[in-house]
Amino acid sequence: MKKWFMVLAAGLLAACAHINKNTVNYQMSLFDQTRYYVVAGEGGDKEAASADALSNMRKAFENAAEVSDPQILEDILANARVEKVWKEKNSSPKNYFALAVLDRETAQKMLAVPMDALDAKLAGFAKSLSAGPEPFAALKLAFNMQPLVAQRNEYQDIYAFINAGQEGYRSAEFAQYKEALKNAMGAVKVSIQTKGPQHIVLLSKITDSLNQLGLGVAQSDEENAPLTVLVETTVDDYSSDRVKGLEWCSSGASVSMVDETLGVTFARFHVQDRAGTSRRQDSLRRSMEGVGDKASQQISQRMYEYLKIR
Repeated sequence: MKKWFMVLAAGLLAACAHINKNTVNYQMSLFDQTRYYVVAGEGGDKEAASADALSNMRKAFENAAEVSDPQILEDILANARVEKVWKEKNSSPKNYFALAVLDRETAQKMLAVPMDALDAKLAGFAKSLSAGPEPFAALKLAFNMQPLVAQRNEYQDIYAFINAGQEGYRSAEFAQYKEALKNAMGAVKVSIQTKGPQHIVLLSKITDSLNQLGLGVAQSDEENAPLTVLVETTVDDYSSDRVKGLEWCSSGASVSMVDETLGVTFARFHVQDRAGTSRRQDSLRRSMEGVGDKASQQISQRMYEYLKIR
């Protein structure tokens, strides 16, 4: 029995002796990944490898979430440190390697501070919306609530990235605030009425634009919508005098925006676009898509500006 034990022990020692402890994977495995976020780097000397590891950690954060306030990222990364630097013997060329380490709990606590402050404000807005103000009054509250939700989303993305289980911070409560915002924005319906050549192209683009703004779009003519967007498209196609062989098409759209509850037209404008291809139908499609892009951008901007002061 003793002999077998000695043979087994000798085998384990031999196996351990063959482990290359200079590899990045092995060195990273020495850290508790649930407690630490670890990123590797390399360079021609110790300083270069250390700088590369810290730079790679920064890039990882920047790729994980877009942050409008860069200071929060600076504050978090100030707690990162280079924990291990070594030279891999068998590497060619013989580079230095380094591991940058960040304590996950420290970073999460730092993020919790601004998120708690935002949650307190969002809770106040959600309470006001639950009181049932009329749709346009609720919409004004929602417009003030929107940037806070956007900022909270940014922090949530970073928090989930650094969290070992990829979980957000107080996700259930935050989901309620986002739902309150969504309901308030969607309660004010917009009816989109288009006519003319290729008008369906504009209908889809305007619908997408208003949905991105957060407003609800009426699904049928029978649906009672307090806001209306009227669009009429026109097409003036002709052959190109400047570039032979191209079929040119110039398209336009006249847009009126109406507040049905007040009986007023609060915006009226016209947009145009022109395209030339070897095929008339392609020119028509491209020019009308250009009209749709211009019209939808202006509609969203003018709708937002009007509703904020209505």
